[in-house]
Amino acid sequence: MSENVSADEQAGSPGDGPEADRVGAVATSVGLALAGTIAGIATLFLLAALLQGLGVAVQEQIVVQYGLSILSLQGIGFIVVVLVFFQVRDRFDIIRIRWPTLRDAGLAVAGIFGLLLLLAVLAGIYTALGVDTPQTSIVEDGMQNPELALFLIPLTYIFVGPGEELLFRGAVQGLLGEAYSRVPAIVIASVIFAFAHVMNVFGAPPTQVVAYLFVIFSLSLLLGALYELTDNIVVPMFVHGTYNSLTFLQLYFVATGGLPS
Repeated sequence: MSENVSADEQAGSPGDGPEADRVGAVATSVGLALAGTIAGIATLFLLAALLQGLGVAVQEQIVVQYGLSILSLQGIGFIVVVLVFFQVRDRFDIIRIRWPTLRDAGLAVAGIFGLLLLLAVLAGIYTALGVDTPQTSIVEDGMQNPELALFLIPLTYIFVGPGEELLFRGAVQGLLGEAYSRVPAIVIASVIFAFAHVMNVFGAPPTQVVAYLFVIFSLSLLLGALYELTDNIVVPMFVHGTYNSLTFLQLYFVATGGLPS
């Protein structure tokens, strides 16, 4: 074998790895998503039991329930599991992060409007086709407790956006991008991201579950593309948090009579 081989040729390029590497990347990605979810659920039960032991009526306070859930799942489960994975594998290099530029800011604004437009288009298509989507528990609880929607806004910036994007874009899409080209990596990461949200509509009719997961999948595609365009995980984190915050604001105004439902 010739010794005049470049480092790039030795390392290979995204998408040209053997089939075993591709299967391994998917398996590791799914494993990370499952590990983060399980760790989050376990943390939730532990924290809830601790608070109840201290006399806090967790079951009677909806704000406390959602606060614990978000802190446990996205804040501890997702973020801690990913950081532990990076530390054990010595793979902090997977995360593409830097101080945002003006270009990043412009793409972030475009991304926010893009997510809102995509949601509106999908809603219009579903309405025209007579396709129903399930009402999630957060919408039901927010309609009955409007203050919950406002409470969720800071939490989505602090935990939800950073936690979900670090896991599904930073780690999962990053790992898949080493075995696949960009488009398949985004698509597979979005499939995993969508299925991670299936518990939000647990018990709904199958057709409604599929419709809901397709919306999540579609929104994830845009977030994944945004990450690839910017090479900066901060951008999808901010866009994700802002998109969620705007939906919570809408929920608040609808619940309080400020907007039509």
